[in-house]
Amino acid sequence: MQTAVAKADLQHQPDTVAHCTAAGMIARYCSVIEAGIASLGKEFRDLFTAGDAQWHDLVSDQRGVRCARQSRTDQELSACCAQLAY
Repeated sequence: MQTAVAKADLQHQPDTVAHCTAAGMIARYCSVIEAGIASLGKEFRDLFTAGDAQWHDLVSDQRGVRCARQSRTDQELSACCAQLAY
């Protein structure tokens, strides 16, 4: 999963886009199940540590899975997620 996410430049993206892209890349290169586990795991970690657990992060993650399903390339996935910026 880390290798899939490393392909994207998440540090320079808005939070919603970064969540979408990360989940989409995991779904694309690993599996949809692993994308879901990573999404939930990250929010649980945020909930029990100094992180900032947010419901809309999970919504953005699900959008990433949908983008991965309809995209043929990483660039299409990124463009799909970029539309989510809010």
